[in-house]
Amino acid sequence: MSAERRTSPERRASSRRRTAYVVKVYPRFSETFIVTEILAREAAGDSLDIFALRPTTDVRFHPELARVKAPVHFVPRPRKMSEGWETIGVATAHLPGFAQRWADLLPELTAYPADDVHQAVWIALELHRRGITHLHGHFGSLAGQTAELAALLAGVTFSVTTHAKDLFHDSVDPDRLRLLLSRAHHTVTISSYNLDHLAQLAPDSADRVHLVYNGLELDRFPYRAPRRVDQTTPLQIVGVGRLVEKKGFADLISAALRLRDGGIPVHVRIAGDGDQREALTDMISEAEADDVVTLLGAVTQVEVVDLLRDADVFASPCVVGADGNADGLPTVLLEAMAIGVPCVASTVTGIPEAVRDEDTGLLHAPGDLDGLVRALTRLADPAFDRAGMARRARSLIEARFDSGRQGRTLMGLEDGVSTDALSAADTASLRARAQASPAEGSAAAPASADAAVAGPVPDLRGRRVAYVCVDPGIPVFGTKGATVHIQEVVRVLRDRGADVTVYAARRGKVEPPSDLADLRVVHVPVGSGGTAQRERAQVDAAQEIAHRVLADGTDLVYERYSLFSDVLARAAVEGVPGVLEVNAPLIDEQREHRELVDADAALTALRSQTSAATRIACVSEPVADWVRTTGGDAVSGSTIVVAPNGVNTRRLLPREEDAEQAPAPARVVFVGTLKPWHGTDVLLSALAESAGDWRLRIVGDGPQGEELRARVAQLPGHTAARVEFTGAVAPEQVPDLLADSDVAVAPYPSAAASDSYFSPLKVYEYLAAGLPVVASAIGQIPQVLDGTGAGILVPPSDAGALGRVLDSLAEDRHARQDMSRRARRLAVERHDWNRVVDAVLTGMETGVLESPITDRVPA
Repeated sequence: MSAERRTSPERRASSRRRTAYVVKVYPRFSETFIVTEILAREAAGDSLDIFALRPTTDVRFHPELARVKAPVHFVPRPRKMSEGWETIGVATAHLPGFAQRWADLLPELTAYPADDVHQAVWIALELHRRGITHLHGHFGSLAGQTAELAALLAGVTFSVTTHAKDLFHDSVDPDRLRLLLSRAHHTVTISSYNLDHLAQLAPDSADRVHLVYNGLELDRFPYRAPRRVDQTTPLQIVGVGRLVEKKGFADLISAALRLRDGGIPVHVRIAGDGDQREALTDMISEAEADDVVTLLGAVTQVEVVDLLRDADVFASPCVVGADGNADGLPTVLLEAMAIGVPCVASTVTGIPEAVRDEDTGLLHAPGDLDGLVRALTRLADPAFDRAGMARRARSLIEARFDSGRQGRTLMGLEDGVSTDALSAADTASLRARAQASPAEGSAAAPASADAAVAGPVPDLRGRRVAYVCVDPGIPVFGTKGATVHIQEVVRVLRDRGADVTVYAARRGKVEPPSDLADLRVVHVPVGSGGTAQRERAQVDAAQEIAHRVLADGTDLVYERYSLFSDVLARAAVEGVPGVLEVNAPLIDEQREHRELVDADAALTALRSQTSAATRIACVSEPVADWVRTTGGDAVSGSTIVVAPNGVNTRRLLPREEDAEQAPAPARVVFVGTLKPWHGTDVLLSALAESAGDWRLRIVGDGPQGEELRARVAQLPGHTAARVEFTGAVAPEQVPDLLADSDVAVAPYPSAAASDSYFSPLKVYEYLAAGLPVVASAIGQIPQVLDGTGAGILVPPSDAGALGRVLDSLAEDRHARQDMSRRARRLAVERHDWNRVVDAVLTGMETGVLESPITDRVPA
């Protein structure tokens, strides 16, 4: 009997492991990242303890501390030698194996301060008393080394997170650090810059050093598009951090003075306290700049959020101190990016992994005052695309710096579960990826050769967008892939601040997803009847929708191409810019696979739409070629971009592995409409011929549904029992179904090149869910999967080849885990819907139709 599968992707802590944190000081006002990490682990089901080696000297505390459930143990430091020996005596009497471990370590222990050793002994004794099996230290210096000694004396495992000062300060002993890494169960570091450094420092430990970025509780930092700036109101610049050399605040003050002297009004507020406060105060006073720069002192996290919400720019001009001390990846920089504040930062250590120059922020060299001034000057320019940069920054934060994912990954490393955390042994490939330009990893990469699209992404805050779909076969709320496409584009437009109204020929009978429940949908149904009548009804519906769009007023028309619609063209007469999204060669499809009565009217509508469109977005290069060929001269002056389908990487998440879950037969999943051109019959043949032990879940329904179910019923009983049909499901149910699967399949059959134009939406969804993909080498799929390590291509219509690959993956769990990690990264870095919409809108202008039109609708 196979083991019962978990239906929830939520992970829980191993019942055999109990972890305690060792930190130098707790709570520490400047180390919010440790509190966030602990909260994330507790939210994921972990039960933790905290050992603090030194008392806090802070007088203010962040409110998030009240949410931490972990008990805090303040480790005593012996005031007299006799107290230390008493602790050692108790450990010898009550801690099994302590005496021998103490004797083995004694030659090394003599090199450490006595009170540090006694604290390690005290912790070791507490581990035994409290049933703690693993220690985790933050920083590879005092806390990490104390955790190491306590774990060795107690006979438990330990791990450590390394940051920056513990790696790069002049006081760091490389040999001692190498010893720490060699003994650790695993080591975590917070940037790929650090990962590369540790790979070179300790190559023998490289496979146990992992990259896990510090994360944010994203719900606490909701995104808000940046406000517009003008050159009459002071540019509000914020910096947050301890007032120490490595933060570079002296450079920020100097830059502010140069901006003021250059005629750019600015106001800089710096929150934090530290050794440089007096020097910075004197610097401000000597420049008579009290009206330009304000030092706020230390502030809480709640106050930081308020400060960021009132900022036009966040500046993090970090430098490397004279003692080698440098920042790792400032948490507050990530918070600013999450909130939507355009950021300027230096290229110190790991900062470029968050602030990608000209993409998610602006970078300058450490200490390069001219570069800092240039960057701030650009962000003060009202023409700069601040909104586009902020959106891309938020997308990166969501993909890479989520504390929930961080907490689960740390738990997985301690439980010995495979995670997607890169190790230092992977740094060769990591460096190669880091050297690639952002454009190489974006959805805009396959842009059409017809036009080199440049310029900013338009600011949609407060803009009215009319999303139009006059195709009677596509519901706004339904179960089709095209429905998913509509909803995701609408989500992105709304996230950008647009006021979106959907005008559609078919609303659908499915309840809207909760986040679209308030979406305004103007429903203009197409009448029934024969083919000719329905074609004329679509023309009438398009005219009515155009009337309503113009009567409502809009700043942009975004229309999904349908056979007889000319809504975009009618709006263009009134000066409204428009995007025509072409997903298929509909005239050819209708003529060959269905029935087309008035081909001339369909062609006229296409040419009218393409000649009027500001931008034509084609889902693939074959579709773009079809538009050029069929549109003829009407397309000659239009801008065409190729923007393949995308995926919502926030909605579709990978399943977390559970170390305690008993092995179960692999589950293969197919999602899609049951039509001949999706190849589900080939998939059933592969199952019938398979020699492996895997289960098949078919998600969806359609014209072939009854035939496919009947075919399964004819299979031998044990084979038929391996197949599950879910029937049609709402889009919001798909993530859970994918999360409960192990391999995903797209078995498209052989087809003529002219029929292989599609952009495989289901493949992108599989990738986002972290599923290894097995797909036919047809159409655009090889461009998506080939060479990525996230999928395996098989010949189309070859059931035998498909079955053999599925058998192999079903047996090889490690291969599936490796492909899963690669799949998720590929989806996030290249195929998120935000990148797709950016590719479509880049360089466009909006906002010409400022008032409703009720009396000038073209007939």
